[in-house]
Amino acid sequence: MPTPPHQRSTALVGRNDELRDIEAALGRAGAEGRLLIVHGDPGVGKTTLVRAALRSAVTAETGALVITLHLAAHGTSCLDVLVDQVCDTLVEQTDNNTLALVTAVRRRQAQTARDRDHCLPLMLETQRAVREAAGSRPVIVILDNAHLAAERDLGGLGALLYGLRSDGACVVVSGWMPAGRPGAATALAAAADQVVALAPLGREETAELADRRLGCPAAPELVAALRRDLGRLAGNPRAALLALDALRERGRLALVDGRMCLAAPDTVVPLPGFNAELQRVWQSVQEWRPAGTDDTFPGDVLALLTRITERAETTVDDFLDLAAALGSTAERLGRVLDTLVVLHLIAVDDRGRLSCPVPALGTETVTLVGEGDIARLHAGVVLNARRRAGGSVRGLRSGLADHALAAGAELPESVTRELLLTAARCYGPEDTDRARRACLALLRRLPPDDARLPEILRTAITLMLHHGDADGLLELGDRLLPELAGPAPGTREALADLAPAWAMAALHNQWLGTRVPEHGTAPVRAAMRVPSAAALLTLAARVRAAPRPPDSDALPPSPCGPADARTAPGADAPLFTGRLPSRAETRLLLGALGTRAEFEAARSGASRCRAAGVPADPDALREALAIGDWATSWETVLGDRGVRFLDSPLHSYQALTREYLAGSWDEALRLARSLVTGPGAAAPGPLHVHSRSIAADICRWQGDPARASAWLAEVPGGPDHGPLPCWALLGVRQEAGALEEAWRQGWRDYRELRAGGQVAGTERLLLRVVECAVRAGADRAARTALDALEDLDADVGSRHTRATALLARAYTHGDVDSARESYGPLARYGGKELAFVASTWLLEATGAEDWLLEAWRWSEGMSSRIARRRLTGLAQRKGLSLPRRRVDRSALSRLELRVVEKVVAGWTNRQISVALARSEKSVEAYLARIFEHTGCRTRVELAKRWLDGSLRPYAPV
Repeated sequence: MPTPPHQRSTALVGRNDELRDIEAALGRAGAEGRLLIVHGDPGVGKTTLVRAALRSAVTAETGALVITLHLAAHGTSCLDVLVDQVCDTLVEQTDNNTLALVTAVRRRQAQTARDRDHCLPLMLETQRAVREAAGSRPVIVILDNAHLAAERDLGGLGALLYGLRSDGACVVVSGWMPAGRPGAATALAAAADQVVALAPLGREETAELADRRLGCPAAPELVAALRRDLGRLAGNPRAALLALDALRERGRLALVDGRMCLAAPDTVVPLPGFNAELQRVWQSVQEWRPAGTDDTFPGDVLALLTRITERAETTVDDFLDLAAALGSTAERLGRVLDTLVVLHLIAVDDRGRLSCPVPALGTETVTLVGEGDIARLHAGVVLNARRRAGGSVRGLRSGLADHALAAGAELPESVTRELLLTAARCYGPEDTDRARRACLALLRRLPPDDARLPEILRTAITLMLHHGDADGLLELGDRLLPELAGPAPGTREALADLAPAWAMAALHNQWLGTRVPEHGTAPVRAAMRVPSAAALLTLAARVRAAPRPPDSDALPPSPCGPADARTAPGADAPLFTGRLPSRAETRLLLGALGTRAEFEAARSGASRCRAAGVPADPDALREALAIGDWATSWETVLGDRGVRFLDSPLHSYQALTREYLAGSWDEALRLARSLVTGPGAAAPGPLHVHSRSIAADICRWQGDPARASAWLAEVPGGPDHGPLPCWALLGVRQEAGALEEAWRQGWRDYRELRAGGQVAGTERLLLRVVECAVRAGADRAARTALDALEDLDADVGSRHTRATALLARAYTHGDVDSARESYGPLARYGGKELAFVASTWLLEATGAEDWLLEAWRWSEGMSSRIARRRLTGLAQRKGLSLPRRRVDRSALSRLELRVVEKVVAGWTNRQISVALARSEKSVEAYLARIFEHTGCRTRVELAKRWLDGSLRPYAPV
């Protein structure tokens, strides 16, 4: 990989200590001979660091003689090249009898060319020439890329460098010393006076490197993507810089919230030019490779492995069996594979399975191999495995099913079908995704009258729900639902399985804005025949304020039908995924979006259909719906028994709202950035509108109106997506001082929302209307908005509407008792922002120090400049002293602390992922960050330190 331009400003990130060590060694040149070894992986910045130290340590006043040596490629005489460079430097930089000294060296060089026994005399003559030409000047010798030196030249090279050191020169040798392999740098290090090791950059240093390279702050999620896709190269400055440059040049970066993010977070970060870098490293490995190996370049092998392992599980035996197809032998191919393992570019687990720990490599090396060649190699893996098994397909491992799918027409259909049937019956933790793919492939391949199809369909639905494959469910339903609506025997049960799952997927994608079910289509008409699916489609229409489907009103209002009584699609499948909501439970959500009467009617219907009764906390359901938190809403209704799309953006939004209410606003902004740059972010779905609205309100509180306006710039105007964007826009206008414009527009938005039947969440909007009207001196408007809020409370009757109505009464009429009554519920359930607003009003009204302490406590959690400024001004006017600011030593978010608590309780990653509504990969990422911040290396150590209290500084006070 060529060194990127303008790298000088970034290459020294995190290298201050190493830079000082090298500068100190160079500064002692002439007074004390030193041999300094600088080693690290290729691209870690050895050469740049040495050059920077040389510029700093060697000035015009010192007058040092600097000799820079570069080794030639393998196959040429390394010593001749070095001697030529020394002679050229002496001629250019000295005039102390230089010609005579160089002539003597050239004479020795000619003798050495005739007889290699004169190598040592040549080195001694070269040393004498340097010593006499330098005179009183200190000598500094820089040898770069020492690992490229051939073994035959090590004796003479060592003699030259050690001799120069004995004359008082400072000799700096940089090179790569791979573990377990001999080399020039390794041999020279045996007699080194000092060794400087350049370790890979850490997370914070990588972030600083990205900041400098991009010219603006890099979002934490961009740094995380770099470390994820670069693998062991994540701490390599050259690799990180190349990846950042490639992302910028290909237009895959987006500026969000003043930070650079990935425009498509799920795509792999590119790493261009890696083949050239691998070719350069391979030169140094060739010298030490076993005799008899061929000239197979490992980049080609890596390209094949990247493509094959990306699509299917591949073992060492599978790959070595392809040697004949690759024009090699198993022995030679195995040696190349060993080299790639030594370079940490290929990993082998305890079951012999191969993987590529640097996913970014696959983005460039795949261009070396054609699709047809890859398909034939996949087919070869299957056929070779069948040959090893004696010609039978039965009994082969399920992982070969992915090879069969990738092989396509290159493999006989009978072999493919048998492998797919084997994979469809495997439900282990590592097999469920493969089983899902196998089931979907079988649904396309088996004839319509095959008796196995109903069971395969039910298993496919269960697995797709388990993996959160909403797009796959929609594709499957669009294709099969019209067929299942016919009178053919056996279709009724299949329709009852598929229709609710399809409707759930349609509702899910509607929140993202990527798919809206159209009620005139054949799949919708078929799904409306199943009551639970019809209820989900009705909820979808209600969410986007669309008219109800024409068939929904004709559904009989009787208690649960047969479809509602089913425990789950695929109830007979071995994998438990939870169940889809029944019609009554979906209508409970519909009722929670409306008035108290609608909610009570839905609750009574749910209690008749479900023995578990009504939700434990109806107010929590309404509060979740008020801020668009549908994931929490489903959990409130269904508990742990409901289907969850754990990798869904819905659960990221759930975490966003939790962090927002808890006051962890930096974490909430990070989640918002990940949502608006994720899949379907360009579509104006409610999820992305709500994310931008909350992020804008956070930035407004943090005193950055420009960032807040930027978040709202992508939000469509009007109340089409509910009250949350109207609430956020009102807050931005309020902070800008446009109070009259703010309350007038907020009141118009509220009336449009109520006219459209919107109830949930409008209390937040009305409270801000009251606050703006009071500050603008529009008392009549404030009383009108208060009346509307009290009417809303009478219609809804939740604890949140009641508390906001009381606080609005305090604003309008100066009612201290109402404010006190509202403070308790708002402090417990309303989030830190509303708790701060209520306590600040009480401080202003009463001047009591207790309310100053309460408001100060809430402001500390909010990290808001506006809140702190407002509170400071109030304290000065009331003649009160501000408390001392508490230093928050918390290094972990509240969600990470919950992970720690569950690890201490002995929970597995899978159990934690279900409890926190996160994917297992997310839990692993949380644990990795916890280990990094706390210094713990194992779960046992983490639990021990938590229990003995040594992790207390990491927990919020």
